[in-house]
Amino acid sequence: MAKFTQKYTIIQLFEDVPEETQYSSSGWPLHSTIVDTFAIDWDVPTMIKRLEKMLGSHKRANSIADRDEFFGPEKQTQVVLLEKTDDLLKLHSDVLDVLELGGLKLNDPQFSRDGFLPHATVQKHARLNKGDTVTFNALTLIDMFPDEDPFQRKVIKTIQIGS
Repeated sequence: MAKFTQKYTIIQLFEDVPEETQYSSSGWPLHSTIVDTFAIDWDVPTMIKRLEKMLGSHKRANSIADRDEFFGPEKQTQVVLLEKTDDLLKLHSDVLDVLELGGLKLNDPQFSRDGFLPHATVQKHARLNKGDTVTFNALTLIDMFPDEDPFQRKVIKTIQIGS
């Protein structure tokens, strides 16, 4: 049997999801990932404190939904690409810089920094459409292994972005 370890991800939610909400790994709310699945040496309170400090004075980022694309080894996951705006790239990079201070270990480092491809996965209940404007105004820390269950996800904390 596969051994699972504690992992997190950081997303921008495009719908209201309260902290402590738990959902199935196949039932994500509409979102865009800022930092893909990772492990870190920091405990959760330290990670939150460091992110709050940086994000509290950070500039919000805007983007526009572009075209549909299919990701995955068999092109099985439909997504909507988002424009790589300077503000969005800076937000992604600045969050990584903070997490690296805590020993960040990305599952897929090829999808960070120059490999960052902002997108929103098309969900069963919601999607972005070409031309939709989105604002990255609050980042949410997600537990990818709550209560040692690899098939659940849990909203830990949503942190407002300053300006």
